[in-house]
Amino acid sequence: MSINILEILNSGIGKQLIGEAGKMLGESDSGIQSAVGSMVPALLGGMMAKASTPQGAGDLFKMVQGLNLDTGSLGNIANLIGGAGGAGAMQSVGSGLLSSLLGGDKTNGLASALASVSGIKPASAASLLSLGTPLMMGAVKKLVSDGGLDAAGLTKTLLGQKSFLQGANVDPRITGALGFNSMSSMLGALPNAAADVARTAAAATSTAAVASTSGLRRWLPWILGALALFLLWNWFSNRSKPEVVPVPAPVVEAPVAAPVVVAPAVVTLPASVYFETGSAMIGDEGKATLAGAAAIVAAEGGNIALTGHTDKTGDAAANEELAKQRAVAVRDALMAQGVAESSIVMQPPMFVTGAVNDRAARRVDITRP
Repeated sequence: MSINILEILNSGIGKQLIGEAGKMLGESDSGIQSAVGSMVPALLGGMMAKASTPQGAGDLFKMVQGLNLDTGSLGNIANLIGGAGGAGAMQSVGSGLLSSLLGGDKTNGLASALASVSGIKPASAASLLSLGTPLMMGAVKKLVSDGGLDAAGLTKTLLGQKSFLQGANVDPRITGALGFNSMSSMLGALPNAAADVARTAAAATSTAAVASTSGLRRWLPWILGALALFLLWNWFSNRSKPEVVPVPAPVVEAPVAAPVVVAPAVVTLPASVYFETGSAMIGDEGKATLAGAAAIVAAEGGNIALTGHTDKTGDAAANEELAKQRAVAVRDALMAQGVAESSIVMQPPMFVTGAVNDRAARRVDITRP
């Protein structure tokens, strides 16, 4: 059974975006709701169109994988776009993604169409597109990560959305901005897209194999002749030579690899760093979050507080000690990013209770004290 990405986006990112964007842009909830309802299927259709060619599928996969966004924070986008600089940074990222996904002309046309359909201002529609695109890409990145998808798997998943988009009842003004008369005509251009991608990849592989075999056959006699001459020359030249004792080559120490620098994520405070079960090791997403938090402290000054969390299952003392170790690991990482130790306040561990998932009990919160 195919995953319904449209439903996932509408019920998750889309639902949150309606309330947050309405407040930020000064538009009515009904207008933003109408705009989001048209924007989500339009952007999903744009991803499908890009994934319908081998080159486009590879580029889209790189865009999704290269998105510097903590997918664990998608459950609360108010923290992503509500803080100082958060919305501006998100819009900057979104503008670049839109340009790569649709192209500048279609982006401007889509913003105008969204404004016309929903009744919101054109500037608000453009801002909504810039905000919504990285959030949608982040949701797709989470699907890729959770499903262990490669570029081909992402393409197959996206092109499996045609039946869901067919019933989306998208206004023709929206699809017109993307270059199609209707959603049906847009999807009609993709019926054999998956097969075409597979055939193109297979043809390329076959052509390369034939070319390789043909070239090898053409040069094989010359290669064999050269090899015979080399062996004959080597035999004659070594007949009268004394035995040579090889001198060990000097040991050369391998160069020390440069430290990996993790780019800061789009972060607002409060923020959270999540850990694997039983571990106090910070992963790549956590490092990006800490880089963003360190940047905020460097720009704004002030102190930050660290609070480790644990639950009450299992051994409470061991859980509390692990929460402390995780908070210490976050403190040391922030200090390595240039945050002064005197600016970091270590709070006692907190117990997580109620109907929460396991991930919530494996985190360190970064807040302003």
